[in-house]
Amino acid sequence: MGLKKGSFVVADTVSVDDPYDISDPNVIELTALDPSADVLTIDVCVKSKNTKVCIDSMAQIAILDISSNFVTFEITYEILRNDTVIATINDEMDYESVVQGRHTNFPNFPIVDDTPDLGVNRYVLRCTDELCLSRVTVGSRSLKATVFEC
Repeated sequence: MGLKKGSFVVADTVSVDDPYDISDPNVIELTALDPSADVLTIDVCVKSKNTKVCIDSMAQIAILDISSNFVTFEITYEILRNDTVIATINDEMDYESVVQGRHTNFPNFPIVDDTPDLGVNRYVLRCTDELCLSRVTVGSRSLKATVFEC
C-alpha cells in the first residue's frame, strides 16, 4: 500500500493574549543586540518532483516606542527553505502613536514554492527589526504549508 497523491497541510501556530507582555514565554522580543528571530518552523516531506508547496504566514508585530509620538519602523519578513531565503518582504511604516506609543501590525505573507527539494524541507519564518527600535515584539504567529502533489 502506498500513499495517495493529493494535498495535505503542515502548520504551526502560536497565540498570545498581549504582544507587549515580554514576560509571556511565547512573545519574542527583537532587541538591538538580537534584532532577528526565527519565529516559527515547520518540516514538510516532499516525495515527488511535481510537488508545489503553498506557504501562508502571519506574524503580529507590536511596536512600543516611549520616546516620541511619531515612529517609523521597518521589519523584514523572510521565508527560508533549508536555510536559504526564498522570499522576502520589507514592511516599512510611519505611524503616529495613539496609546502609550503602541502600534500593532499583522502582515500576511503568502508564497508558492514551485521547486522544493525532494525529502524533508524545513520552512522558517524569520522576522528582523531593521531599525532597532525601542521595543519590537512578535506576538501571535502562524506558518502553514499546503502541499500539492501532482
